[in-house]
Amino acid sequence: MATRQEVIPIPNLTGYAFGEKLGAGSYGTVYKARQITTSQSRPSSAACARPNFFAIKCINRKNLTKTTQDLLINEIKLLKHIKHENIVEMYDFQWDENYIYIVMEYCAGGDMSMFIRSRQQLSEARARPFVQQTARVLKFLYEKRISHMDLKPENILLTSIEKPILKVADFGVAQHIGKRGSRSIRGTLLYMAPEILSSRPYDNRVDLWSMGVILYECLFGRPPFVFSSVDELIEEIKSNIPIEIPNDARISSECRNLLEGLLQRDPNRRISFQDFFRHSFIFIDLSSQILRADDLFQRSITYEQRDDIKKALDYRVRALDEYVAIIKVDEDHDRRQMLRIKVKEGLAAAETLKKRISQKNLNLASISTTVSSSTENLDLTNNKELSEAYQHCLNGNQLMNIARFSQACEEYQIGLTVMLRAARTETDPAKSKILHDVISFYLNKAEICKDKNEAQQLDIDMEKIKKDNALDNTMLNESNFITERQQQASSQQNCCLQ
Repeated sequence: MATRQEVIPIPNLTGYAFGEKLGAGSYGTVYKARQITTSQSRPSSAACARPNFFAIKCINRKNLTKTTQDLLINEIKLLKHIKHENIVEMYDFQWDENYIYIVMEYCAGGDMSMFIRSRQQLSEARARPFVQQTARVLKFLYEKRISHMDLKPENILLTSIEKPILKVADFGVAQHIGKRGSRSIRGTLLYMAPEILSSRPYDNRVDLWSMGVILYECLFGRPPFVFSSVDELIEEIKSNIPIEIPNDARISSECRNLLEGLLQRDPNRRISFQDFFRHSFIFIDLSSQILRADDLFQRSITYEQRDDIKKALDYRVRALDEYVAIIKVDEDHDRRQMLRIKVKEGLAAAETLKKRISQKNLNLASISTTVSSSTENLDLTNNKELSEAYQHCLNGNQLMNIARFSQACEEYQIGLTVMLRAARTETDPAKSKILHDVISFYLNKAEICKDKNEAQQLDIDMEKIKKDNALDNTMLNESNFITERQQQASSQQNCCLQ
């Protein structure tokens, strides 16, 4: 006789209309929900400050184990007592016979993991505001002697797409760590500090290690470990080999210094909380960042005067990226306005440089299209390797024609490597001449393709800067900022009057 499959009850909380599923964790599913009732059904003290949409975590009571029940109680207890602008807010929690419901702040911008994946990796200028906001949360928790224990990009949410504020979430495994330390293994392995996996007690410095892994992932698009299994990852984390920061990374000395300080395997050598909070990468003293941006801008002008347009454009774009990042966090209204003008003028100058490079590439391309009949005279019979190499170069032509320059460069490189090797061993003078002509032709094509690829990447970078300058996700818009503050003040006054 077939067993009846148990019907899982549908979550239903009075006063809310459930929408799309936002995600599922180890012991709960989170839904987007809309409030459909009047303030009479909710406590009046919170009604005036509440938005229309919420994230509601629904925990099936039948699936709760002793461990998950403890985690749930711990999260609710903590979120009831910690309020911070960069911590996801819990508005309410209720239960019925089937579910426990935690009503939380809805963050429409997704999480930092999604943000990193959408851009592959972040520039230092992009990553810095996120790290600074997370540092504010760590300072708040440090003062309350609370360790989050599970800091990772998936637990760092963004409030919106238009103008996100970072919100740290998921305090299920957070704990107070006393003077004797803790020995419990908790958190997510990839972001877990080495001392957690040891048999020795650890303290709240484990959060600093997690912060280091997150910053590394922001800058390089991946965590600092290479592994193919859980056992390999554990060995990587427990290893005594220092974490290496790529030497060719385009990051400032202060950013590198912070990374190295955070990713010390020995917690006694790791940067302290006090030094972390006042580190030049964290503490918002913009003077050094402005000087660096000005230096990049001046280098651009110098290279332009030397007629090295490619380097001039590269430094110009890097300078603009720095200026936009400064505008996001600078509290000096007049300086922000000045920098916005500088960005606007810099973008116009960058467009002029880009046109000059495009014209130069166009002239080179027109010269390279006239090639002798060497390619037609190239004998590919009975030489499979040379034939395949030539086909790679033809593939490069096709990819370049459809503006897939990065892949085209790879095809040219593969083909030319084989052709150059063949040219060194060719003894027939006539064949050698033909092969060298073909190589010369495709070397020229490959160089043009490389220039086009760099130009295409610069176009992408410039488009990002333009978008940030106009509708930047984290840029302060003066009128909106003032209006929001006025609305908040008005809302608080109304609440007090009630």
